[in-house]
Amino acid sequence: MTIEHLDHRKRLFVDMYDVDGQSNIRRDFHSAVKHPQPVLSQQTAWECHGGMTASVIFDEEEQLFKAWYMAGHYDEGIGHVQCLATSADGIHWERPDLGLHEALGSRKNNIVIPADYHDGQDHWETMLKDPTEADPARRYKAIGWSSYDWDGSLSGIYSATSPDGQIWSHSPEPLFRFHPRPGTDDFGPVGDAQSFMVDAERDRYVAFLRGRPERLMSHSDDFISWSAPRPFLSPLHEEEALYNNTGFNYGSRYLGVLTHFDKRPLQQTQSLRLLASRDGDAWDRPAGQALVSPGEIGEWDRFQIMLTGAPPIAVDDQLYLYYRGTSRRHAKVRREFDPRIEIDQDVSTMSIGLATLRLDGFASIAGSYDVGHVMTRPFICHGNELALNAKADHGHLRVELLTETEQSVEGYGIDDCVAVCEDGVDLRVGWGPEGNRRLPDQPVRLRFELTNARLYSYWCAGH
Repeated sequence: MTIEHLDHRKRLFVDMYDVDGQSNIRRDFHSAVKHPQPVLSQQTAWECHGGMTASVIFDEEEQLFKAWYMAGHYDEGIGHVQCLATSADGIHWERPDLGLHEALGSRKNNIVIPADYHDGQDHWETMLKDPTEADPARRYKAIGWSSYDWDGSLSGIYSATSPDGQIWSHSPEPLFRFHPRPGTDDFGPVGDAQSFMVDAERDRYVAFLRGRPERLMSHSDDFISWSAPRPFLSPLHEEEALYNNTGFNYGSRYLGVLTHFDKRPLQQTQSLRLLASRDGDAWDRPAGQALVSPGEIGEWDRFQIMLTGAPPIAVDDQLYLYYRGTSRRHAKVRREFDPRIEIDQDVSTMSIGLATLRLDGFASIAGSYDVGHVMTRPFICHGNELALNAKADHGHLRVELLTETEQSVEGYGIDDCVAVCEDGVDLRVGWGPEGNRRLPDQPVRLRFELTNARLYSYWCAGH
């Protein structure tokens, strides 16, 4: 058996790959809690679009939240524009007067990509700041869909780069085409609803693309040359569509968010679902329920919940998950399915909402008063402390260290452990009378004992 390394990268329970044994344990997946109202809506004169593709990041260098989003349709013949908003807290947003592009006779706006590029037929789903990029001129990166030249060879997925997230340079031709040219090495056909990730674990870029009907994946080492797209995720039946997805590094795994489309005539709803992968290539859908669900009757996000093109953002002990929402259906519900429903429906604009999740809180294992146990595979520990994200404030959690052959390590038995009786995202485990006995320098299995307690993640800390 190959022994894996337990280091600073958190181990989550979105899969049970690291578990070698368990008893009296329940695994739960968790949904995010939505703010009751949007945090960013289309409000200005140049923001009148029915859709709102968006990408929200936290800029570590500037200590600022940034949201790039699509607006436009503010005048006859005007298509899409891309705007930039900023925030100090991720909840209250400002539109800086950038003075870059004219709209409605003025440059006092926050537009970063104007409507005169590609006749305003582009929308950019993912805009990120790339921490791995050495060239300052390419620090920000984006990919987006263009309906320009709809029946020709210039519709498809383009890329863009920027030194500051405001002034963008676009690829002259699509990376992936909606209509590949016969007799060429064009990639396609690829539709809209795309995103990309900076895969820091494998030093590459990954584009997630829309196939027919699968989701497709392509890789690049330089953000210029890309591999042929290949299917990696397929619908389970004809009544669902995998509308879009993102991916991101999280702890020792890859996680992602899927926009799931329920195509049944009287539903026409979209929700966000969790994706997971161990290697970034093979992906699955580990949870049955939605990560973020459509709103109830009367809510602003009643029917459509769609992803934004950037990873969740860690803020203190929470994850901020931004999403797009609207109260209208994605497609019209026709009278033939339900005569009570009108064909026409409200064409309200889309807004950006915020849902929060406990840090690492995608899934957890739980043990009740009958006491649950989980034993991991052997690990080589890189660090002298074991750290936990756990809720044990109305019970307790203890950890025993075992050898590869499942024998108790002397001094690290279950009764040597100082019980964790707190609720926290960064709790430390100790052994010995004063709890200052640290992790031993040998391969060990971890055996968690949970009594009315819940464990979200574990990792090594210290040196």
